[in-house]
Amino acid sequence: MTQTVPMEIPIGIRLFNRPDYTELFLQSLVKQTVKLNGERIICFVDGYPKSTDYHLKVPDRTNEVLALVNQYLPSATVIHPDVNVGLAQALYTLQSQVFDLPNSEWGIFLEDDLVLDDDYLEIIAHLTKISSHIPDVVKVSACQTHTGYFKNPPNSSRKNFFLGEGTKAIAERRDYFLERRPMTERYLTSLEGVAYRHRDRAKVFSVLAQSGIVNVMGNNDGVQDQMIAYFGRLHIVTDQEKLTDIGLVGESHFVIPQVPVPHAGESDILSLTTADLEQELLALRDELRTIQDTYFQELWQVFRRAESIKHTVTFLTKKSLVKVRKLFAR
Repeated sequence: MTQTVPMEIPIGIRLFNRPDYTELFLQSLVKQTVKLNGERIICFVDGYPKSTDYHLKVPDRTNEVLALVNQYLPSATVIHPDVNVGLAQALYTLQSQVFDLPNSEWGIFLEDDLVLDDDYLEIIAHLTKISSHIPDVVKVSACQTHTGYFKNPPNSSRKNFFLGEGTKAIAERRDYFLERRPMTERYLTSLEGVAYRHRDRAKVFSVLAQSGIVNVMGNNDGVQDQMIAYFGRLHIVTDQEKLTDIGLVGESHFVIPQVPVPHAGESDILSLTTADLEQELLALRDELRTIQDTYFQELWQVFRRAESIKHTVTFLTKKSLVKVRKLFAR
């Protein structure tokens, strides 16, 4: 494949103890239609000690991952901590390093459990180009359509651009990273001292709520998605999934669900313009408000059900105690 167009946007890649995935991912990366610049690629290979794999006694194959990175991306910068720092801290460290590079108005961030279509990076670069003069668009991708559409599907006339979520294969705007940085650091502080998977969700919820973010699970992707809404920004995706998610095992084994959208697969993505995107902005903002409204209403319903159960249990407990006291009074 002829690779004549250079990839000017810096790339950050998160990898872990999954060399089989790593090789498939890297094979798809080096086959991209754009020419990669290894000096503008940073790979974060998370440590094995204290990871979930370590505790589950999954074999340590980190050296195989490091060898594959050296084989496919010999001029890339590699960050490899001595112990596992977890998904959230790994992404934050990676983004901090990428956005410190020259000419990093945008950064592309990828995970190791994906097989990219050959034109994935070319498409992402095009989306950043047509979004550059629309400051509210702060993330772009060609995967992970927003699952909020399952309950709030877009109008049948909608096309080309939809809301996205998650962090698996995105480009993010540097200005937005800096805008959310203080809030992100508060979130990371709430994760300190425990493995990411064993985070204290009550503590995380409290810290986030005091910052205006409501997320019960405290997972990194969910928190990032709520930040988008909090800051009034947009994460957009195309009408086509341009990769295959192979992530079935490991620290993160969430597979991207297929979300149906109108006119899926009909757009010529590389021909879309800023004007095309501007035409969809009002609908995108309305859809995000609707999805957020549903999200908060469902949280309220969960709370109400929990309160109802609590009152029922309290009532039954008191009633049972009365019966017990009467029984012993005999």
